[in-house]
Amino acid sequence: MTQHSKPTDQSVRLITIPVSHYCEKIRWALARLEMPFVEERHMPPFHLLTTQQVRGRSVPVLITETITLTDSADILKYLDSIAPDNLKLYPTNSGQRQEVEDLVQSFDSVLAPAVRQWFYFYAFSQSRLIQPLWCEGVPWFERIFFPVVFRWMRSTVFQMYTINAESSKVAHQSIYQIFETVENWHGSKRAVLG
Repeated sequence: MTQHSKPTDQSVRLITIPVSHYCEKIRWALARLEMPFVEERHMPPFHLLTTQQVRGRSVPVLITETITLTDSADILKYLDSIAPDNLKLYPTNSGQRQEVEDLVQSFDSVLAPAVRQWFYFYAFSQSRLIQPLWCEGVPWFERIFFPVVFRWMRSTVFQMYTINAESSKVAHQSIYQIFETVENWHGSKRAVLG
């Protein structure tokens, strides 16, 4: 892996939406590395106004003095590459690292979309449940437009992610299966370690 220099204090900018599996894992990684950063939260779809300026579409986006990353998996790998040995985000053993990367990929491609599909099916029935989640820490003018944007976003999100009663049920089963996989993986590791 390419070695990168650690950014200087306050040179790290993180563009996010308030509630997101992908954004939360980057917040966690930055906190673990005790790396100062400035977070810019935006309510969907306002985040696109900022991410498109740096050729990104989704969040999170990490911007440093030398690099801009628009994918959470790439951001984690970058942060791991600049982390001191005692704070690495991935195991240094190649076999163990591959296991962790496989889990992360599964969380990104299966767990996170399933949680989003299941949660939105139930939560989007009432805007008062979504408003505090989507509006936390966003600019004031985005909060003002929530009632208008929510109606449009609800329809768009349901269509974009194929959210309905049946897909929510399938998503719930996927969530359960991922948790079961992790429990079995964790149990096998405990057995090996004794």
